[in-house]
Amino acid sequence: MLLRESDGPGKSRQERLNPGPDIVAKVIEHERCEACGFDGGRLDDAALLEAIRELAPQWRALISSAGDELRVRPDEGVWSALEYAAHSRDITALHVAGVELALTGEEPTLPPFADDAVDAAAVGYAELDPGEVVDALEDAANRLAGAAETAGPDTWTRGLTIGEARNDVRRMLEHSLHDSVHHLDDVERGLDTLRGSPGEN
Repeated sequence: MLLRESDGPGKSRQERLNPGPDIVAKVIEHERCEACGFDGGRLDDAALLEAIRELAPQWRALISSAGDELRVRPDEGVWSALEYAAHSRDITALHVAGVELALTGEEPTLPPFADDAVDAAAVGYAELDPGEVVDALEDAANRLAGAAETAGPDTWTRGLTIGEARNDVRRMLEHSLHDSVHHLDDVERGLDTLRGSPGEN
C-alpha cells in the first residue's frame, strides 16, 4: 500500500494535499499466509523474481509425477492436480495484466471481480492438456518477472485499484507467487491422500 508521508514542517498546504512522487513514503504491505508459511517480506527483489521464474519447473515436475491421479480429485470440493495447475496458470496471467497496467503509473481503477469468477473460470480445467497448461504458466511467469525486472524495483510502488482495494506491483508479484506456492502444496497433499501416503495430513 502507499502511504503519504506525515505532514511535517516546511511543506505547503498544496503539497500536503497533493503529494508528488518525491514526497510519498512508499510502505509495502507484504503478502503473508499462516496456512502455508509464505512471507513475501523474506524475499528481496531479485529473489522474488527468481522464485516466480522457478514456478513452471516446479509445476512441470509435479504434474509429470501425478500419473494416473492427474485428473482425480482427492476429496469433495478439492481440485485435482491439473485443476490447480490451470488455476495458477490463470492467476499468473491475470497478474501479468495487472502489473503491466500498474506500471503505466496511471493508477487505474477496475471493477471488482464477480463472486463466481473463480468457479466460472474452472469449468473445463480437468479436460485440459497438462503440457499446454504448464507451458502457458511458464510463459506468463516469465512475462510477469520480465515486466517487473525491466521496469525496475523503483517502480514497484505503482499500483492499481480493483473495487476498493489498491495493490502495488510488489504486492501483486508476491500474491502471484504465493498463489502457486500454496497450490503446489495443495497438490502434494492431494496426491499423498490419493496414494495413502503417510504425509497426507
